[in-house]
Amino acid sequence: MKTSPFDPEPVEVVAVNGRPMWVTFRKKRQKVGGVVNIWRVDDTWWQTPVARMYYTLELESGSRITVFQELPGGTWYRQNWTA
Repeated sequence: MKTSPFDPEPVEVVAVNGRPMWVTFRKKRQKVGGVVNIWRVDDTWWQTPVARMYYTLELESGSRITVFQELPGGTWYRQNWTA
């Protein structure tokens, strides 16, 4: 349940060899045109370990989104930087 417009939202990602190729969010499937940036976060958030791989993606439509994969669980989310 989202408590803020900035909360991440679950997305479906099809990845090949660890690289996102397709992203489905808000009922729309979009092809990834390229990966702009990749980074990993390993931290603790209020005593809970956090391990994530982040990807800034450029979609074929020309828009950019940031997604992350929870490690080790594998669940994908779209990071909402703005409301």
